[in-house]
This record gives sequence, C-alpha cells and structure tokens, in this order.
Amino acid sequence: MEAQSIRGVRVHAYNDLDSITIDQVPIPDLKDDQILVRIEYAPINIIDLMQALGYYNRQPLPHFFGKEGSGTVVKTGNHPYARFLLGKRVSVDSNVPGFGTYADYLVAYASDAYPLRDSVTFEQAASLIVNPMTVAYMVEKLKQGNHTSALINAAASGIGKMLIKWCKLLNITTVNFVRRQDQADILASIGAEHIFNTSNDGWKESAKALTTQLGTKIGFDAISGSATQDMLDLLENDGIAYIYGALSGEPAHVSPMSLIGGDKTVKGLLLTTWLARMTNEKRVEVGYQIQDLIGSALKTDYISEVTIGEVKDALKQYAAKKTDSKFVVKIRRG
Repeated sequence: MEAQSIRGVRVHAYNDLDSITIDQVPIPDLKDDQILVRIEYAPINIIDLMQALGYYNRQPLPHFFGKEGSGTVVKTGNHPYARFLLGKRVSVDSNVPGFGTYADYLVAYASDAYPLRDSVTFEQAASLIVNPMTVAYMVEKLKQGNHTSALINAAASGIGKMLIKWCKLLNITTVNFVRRQDQADILASIGAEHIFNTSNDGWKESAKALTTQLGTKIGFDAISGSATQDMLDLLENDGIAYIYGALSGEPAHVSPMSLIGGDKTVKGLLLTTWLARMTNEKRVEVGYQIQDLIGSALKTDYISEVTIGEVKDALKQYAAKKTDSKFVVKIRRG
C-alpha cells in the first residue's frame, strides 16, 4: 500500500528545542526531479542542531528537519535519474524545504541521493554525506595543492578524526589541535602523531616550530573566532586557512597584516557548493569512494541509538558539545 502521509519531528519555534513535536502531514505530489525515500536511519549532526535553533537554512515554521539519512526510494518523479533510483537503497541529503530525515518518509531531490553498495548497511549509510563528503572535499584540496601536511583544529570532532585517518592513508602529516586532555587521548588512540592541547602553556610556540619544519601551508578551521588567527599564525607564507564551521559562535578574527605580510588567505569551505558543481555521475562516484572507506577511515561511531520521540532530548544532550556525543535515530521499529 502506497504511503499517504509523513510522520516525523518538526520544529515550531527557533532557538527553542522545547517547541519540537511529532507531527503528521500528507505526502505532496512529487516534482519531476524529486524522489520519496522511506527512511531507516538518520544521525544527529551539529548542522541539525543549528537548523533546529534557526542558525542554518532558516525556513518558514513549522518544518521537518534532519539533514541526512538512509533508506529506500519508493516513489519518484519523471526525470530519468529519479526513475533510475526507484527501488534502490540510498544515502540521502535533505534539501527540499520543509522536509527532513527525522521522519518515516522524506521528499528529496534525486540529485541528493547516493546509491549504496550491497555491503553497506543502512546504519552505516546514514552518515555517509555530511561528515565523510566534507572530508572528501578537504582531501581534494590537499591533493590539488600537493600538500604533505595540514593543520586541523577541533580535531577530536567526527570530521577531524576522519580527516586524520584519511590523511594517514595518503601519508599526509596532520598537526592537530584540541582543548582538553581527554580529547588529546582520543586522538592518540587513533594514531594521530602531532597533538597540541591549546589549554596548555606554550602550545603555540611548540606548534609553530613544527609547522615551520613541515612547511605547512593549509589548515581546516571548524572554530572561527580567535582560532582563525591562531591557524594563520602557524601557517607558512602563502598559506590558506579553510573555514568550514563556527563552533566558537564568533566571527573569524583576522589580522590584516597576516594577509598582507604573509600573503595568506582565508576561504570558506562548503560541501553543498562542491557537490553542486558535479554531474549526477560524479556524485555517485564520490559516494562509492566514501563507501569504500566507511567501515574504516570514514567510520562514524554512535554513542546511542534513539527513536523519533527521543530526538528532542538527544538534541539537548548534543547541544552540550560533548566530544563523541553522536546519536543515530532509528526511524523504523520491528
């Protein structure tokens, strides 16, 4: 029997997680380039918290949310690529306004779906896009510039750990920054070689000696605020810092002389921009590349599995910004 409605998690007021409710709405008619995915799993990422609070992709309220997930395509529009996906297991990115993956069904663009290999489980595939593909974008930047070393702050984050592991496979040295000893211990446990705790005295002087020795000219900044200037200070002349997050909640602090005197650059790095430049065939190729590493370098570890009804409480815990506090939502039961 064909599904008639969508049941899932909707936010009703920005900056108020208590406004989240479980709602049900009719499934709309699909446009030619759209698909309907029966969702199995969806992770909770920082981008989901930001959307719930109204800091990212602000939409008319109320709306379903959840950025990525996995499931099966059960209905499609008339576009050839959409029809190609019918019946396929996919990882999917949510970009159709009003819809999200914390729901039993998702209306999505066909171009945002990535067919899965038989060996990849729905649980693994739930986190195939946001973090792993951002890391793939970073690796492309490293390869384009023939870089042999890179700086990573917030290095104990999901993206940070994935980038460290992928760089090890490529023999690229990473210089990693955290702010607590437990985070440093996590990085040591995955084989990170150079780890600096920014809460310790003298960390920056020691890091600068190393980056000078390595000739490091690229860094990935998840924090912004004063961390951006710290990264620029550690890069060699003609270096570039890519900002891909703002965990500090502050604008990037940059000295003009860092840019002028050292001919250094600060740029944004946004996964959506990269993917938008690709053909459907290229996106599928990148998806398979990610799947080849999803059980190893790009593995996502969850601390807990929750239900749709527990998303609100899980988001509140995630908002505490505890390292490794990654939840996965199991949409279907039984």
